[in-house]
Amino acid sequence: MPERRAGAVLVLVSLLGSPLVQAGDVAVLKSTDAPAWRPALETLRKGLTGQTVTEFDLRGDRNEADRVVAGLRSKPNVILVAVGPLAAQAVREGAPETLLVYCMVQDPAKLGLLNNVNASGVAYTTPVKNQLAAFRMVNPRAVRIGVIYGDEGSRFVQEAVKAAPVVRLAVSAKPIASERDVPQALRTLLAGTEAADAIWLPPDPLLLSDETRRYLLSETLKAGKPIYSFSSALVTEGALVSNGPDMPSIGEQVAELVTRLAAGDKTARGTQLIPRAELVVNKKIAEKLRLEIPADALKAASRIY
Repeated sequence: MPERRAGAVLVLVSLLGSPLVQAGDVAVLKSTDAPAWRPALETLRKGLTGQTVTEFDLRGDRNEADRVVAGLRSKPNVILVAVGPLAAQAVREGAPETLLVYCMVQDPAKLGLLNNVNASGVAYTTPVKNQLAAFRMVNPRAVRIGVIYGDEGSRFVQEAVKAAPVVRLAVSAKPIASERDVPQALRTLLAGTEAADAIWLPPDPLLLSDETRRYLLSETLKAGKPIYSFSSALVTEGALVSNGPDMPSIGEQVAELVTRLAAGDKTARGTQLIPRAELVVNKKIAEKLRLEIPADALKAASRIY
């Protein structure tokens, strides 16, 4: 990032007893403190030169989200940045007239964020077909992909089922209602006559908590299978490959929209920007799994661990 953007001020607060932001400031409402989102948040902070940014961790609690939004909606000229679907939904329902910039929202249309003059944002997806093609390029021998998903991930799974035949893959999908269902769903995908060759983690909040994420990574590795992901952060934690939006570019684009809105740029209202995509490969995991990654895939990778 250019040095001129490095002077952002961050006031990190907890929900209990935290002061509310002043008029003209930026309030960042995080649905949860997901590690995969941190590079975007870091870039966002750096990009908001001259702005005071107050960050609220909603900890996945809708009641707390509603309480924070209720305290912010009476503040004129405050721009709210919603990170994740919980925060975005709470803002849209609790403060519909407030300027909102959203990110990390898998299905903005479902939350009424698209074609909304008060809601601008950055997309959180790359085309599922492109993801599957990238996974097939990195691990061409894996032809059956298993996926666990909740409500937030269902749209991606539907797209994957439609796109899979085009890239000569099969998708075995296991829906879950809560994190408690993850172990059984994973066992089903890792063993048996229809066991998957790899496990794909879509951007579904049910799969992203620290405990669930670590469980999925460790158990899949123990079974000798790779994990595919949408996030480079998960590659650093043990996934074989990710193909998804570049997290820092999301932060850059959110900062751009906030800056434009704060300056009164009406063309920024109702806009959704598309982040850069990147292919990230964990060569060390490939070696542990005795997988040979083709040279073309390594050449195409943005980063290799």
